[in-house]
Amino acid sequence: MKIRNFIQFLIVSGMAVMLSGCESGDSNPADGHDFGDNDPNLYAAIGDSITYGWGATTTYPSILSSILGKTVINKGVPGAESPEGVSMARTVLANNKPGYLLILYGANDAITGYNLDQTVENLRAIIQAAKANKTIPIIGTVTPMYTEHIIFDGGTDYINERLIPMAKAEGAIVADLHAAFGTNVQYMQGDGLHPNDEGLRIIANTFADAL
Repeated sequence: MKIRNFIQFLIVSGMAVMLSGCESGDSNPADGHDFGDNDPNLYAAIGDSITYGWGATTTYPSILSSILGKTVINKGVPGAESPEGVSMARTVLANNKPGYLLILYGANDAITGYNLDQTVENLRAIIQAAKANKTIPIIGTVTPMYTEHIIFDGGTDYINERLIPMAKAEGAIVADLHAAFGTNVQYMQGDGLHPNDEGLRIIANTFADAL
């Protein structure tokens, strides 16, 4: 009788472990998603010079493409701010029909003194445009700033503190790039703003992990 009870205990425990694993958040965001006429194997990255890969020998979209084994088109524009991101998102969604939209804006907003509350609303508009297009939105937090750009880092903190809860409320996937970089200035080029090749790999890996 004791042996039978012990076996039953093992079975129940095993089932509990499996169920907890199913609830751990490891599910694929594409599971059950209706992509409409979008290409579920196409990823589009929109953003500023960080997405563009300014000053580096590679880009995070190209690294991410190698990780995923999928096409990741790079629509990064140096100097772009979040209002331009709204326009870019609409154009890319209409013309390219990506299954996934990778979003990374905010650094230039912080530098130029743009209204950062409006920055968050612009990012919300991008997420909503992706959802309306049946494209899965994945948004990155703004990377830290160091050395000569450290005076603008408070702006990145301001954006990120509001971006994360907004994105989660909108049902978007968040890739926390700011946390991934931490205080590791070695991931940046000398200007303390643009990631070097190693930093771009951190970005690519963080987006890949979020997916």
